[in-house]
Amino acid sequence: MLFVLSEIHKYREFCESFRNTHEGLTFLDLSKVQSNQLANEVDSVVGHHTNCCVFLGYLEPGWMLDPTHQTRMRKLFRKFPVAMVTNFVESIPFSWKNEIDTFYTDSHVNKNGSPDTLNNGSSIQDQSEL
Repeated sequence: MLFVLSEIHKYREFCESFRNTHEGLTFLDLSKVQSNQLANEVDSVVGHHTNCCVFLGYLEPGWMLDPTHQTRMRKLFRKFPVAMVTNFVESIPFSWKNEIDTFYTDSHVNKNGSPDTLNNGSSIQDQSEL
C-alpha cells in the first residue's frame, strides 16, 4: 500500500500522522537515505522485516530513481504500508500509481481545471455542472 501526499509544506505533519496511524507496526524512516542507495535499503527491509511501515520522505521517483530501482522498490509497496511526499504527481511511474492506496491533497490535481473540487465519490460524468 502506498500513501502519497502532494503538499510539501505538510511534510512533518504527514510523517507523524502516518506513524500514528500505524502504531502497532515498527516505523522505519528512510527519508535520510540517499536516492542512489534507496533500492538497496528497500531490499534489506523487505528481506529482514515482517511487520513494519516505511516513510520514504520527499521523493520524485521518476526523476530521482532510475527505472531498475523503481522496479525493485515495488516489492516494498506490496508487502508494507509505505508513505511518501511528492510535489510533482507526473514523476510517479504508472506502475507505482497502481499501488497507491490513498492520495492526500489540499488542491485539485488538474492545475488547468476548475478550482472547485468534487469530493462526493461520484464519477465526473454524474455531475450536471461544475
